Amino acid sequence: MKILVVGAGMYVTGRHGTGVGTILASLAQMSRERPIEEVLVVARSPANEPLVAEAAARLNGTLGTQLQVRYRNLADGRALGDQLRLADFVGAIVCVPDHLHFDIAAELLEAGVPSLIVKPLVPTAAEARELIAIQDKTRTYAAVEFHKRWDEGNLLLRRDLAAGKLGALVYGVVEYSQRINIPTDVFKSWADRTNIFQYLGVHYVDLFYFLTGLRPLRVMAVGTRGVLVGRGVDTWDSVHAHILWGRAAADPRPFVTQLAISWIDPTITSALSDQRIKIIGEHGRIEVDQKDRGIEVVTQGGGIQHANPYFADFLPDDNGRLAFQGYGYKSIAAFLRDLDSIARGARSYADFETLRPTLRQSLVSTAVVEAVNQSLSQNFEWRPIEDATS
Repeated sequence: MKILVVGAGMYVTGRHGTGVGTILASLAQMSRERPIEEVLVVARSPANEPLVAEAAARLNGTLGTQLQVRYRNLADGRALGDQLRLADFVGAIVCVPDHLHFDIAAELLEAGVPSLIVKPLVPTAAEARELIAIQDKTRTYAAVEFHKRWDEGNLLLRRDLAAGKLGALVYGVVEYSQRINIPTDVFKSWADRTNIFQYLGVHYVDLFYFLTGLRPLRVMAVGTRGVLVGRGVDTWDSVHAHILWGRAAADPRPFVTQLAISWIDPTITSALSDQRIKIIGEHGRIEVDQKDRGIEVVTQGGGIQHANPYFADFLPDDNGRLAFQGYGYKSIAAFLRDLDSIARGARSYADFETLRPTLRQSLVSTAVVEAVNQSLSQNFEWRPIEDATS
């Protein structure tokens, strides 16, 4: 099994104090379970090569694995297929800036390479539909790495909503923010080509769809600017989106969600992400603090930190070995297991439409992202959403 990883940034290798690097760590962990012959990481900066090598050595040392990881620099302006033999890869994980997703995903799907794409899928619904058309033509499995679907707190939410414990849903609120060094340092080269809602808020758009099964009807967003512009990054400091959800366009009692998303938190905050969600129904409410989960670590060197081992961390397993675990890992592990089941003929790509955040399911969050971007650029007007479920 050869895996292609397109991109070598923080989510792949870990850097800038953002963690251990979820993608390579997950692949190293899965190499205990699946015969991964090699992982090829490709990107467009020679400076990535030592970072990838260091990450691979660190992970193999921590987990006692022998995952073979190579790095290859790509030439600008040339397609993947002109530089790599895509048929060699059982699957690909795409982790590049938002504006590059479409071209890379389209090429991989045309070549029949099953792909896991980090969120957001693409910035526009037209691009998403084009990718779905290519997928249907080549019958190639693809999904979006919406790892919040594997978070036990969110699964509890889904269970209780499905059981009707809250009655008819009335409204939901999300507060989600990240440290300011994400746009000013980690993503500085492309932060002005995205915004915090498109990059981060999309997680909770997908989550509301996953939790409720409702479809978005209308969207309105307002934003604030100034802090990041003053630091040389021309993008929104925060985006505040109101989304109306229902079963039909004329739903008399829409479910209203309010998402306040920003990335200007101080770098000394106790966690990279500050996040919480609440859902209120006619018979009750559920609130989940997804930053403060009751674990506080205080050290001389690190100060006060709210640890989140539920997302991704090295923890002892049943055999006393350190193992990479958490819902971030589970998302990537599920993709590799899905590839195996398809290769064995046990399932086809279409079998996952109700099980995974597939391209079709991700059309919903893409349509909302596009409508939010339109509202931001059109004096914060309400934007209708066409049927985003087909």
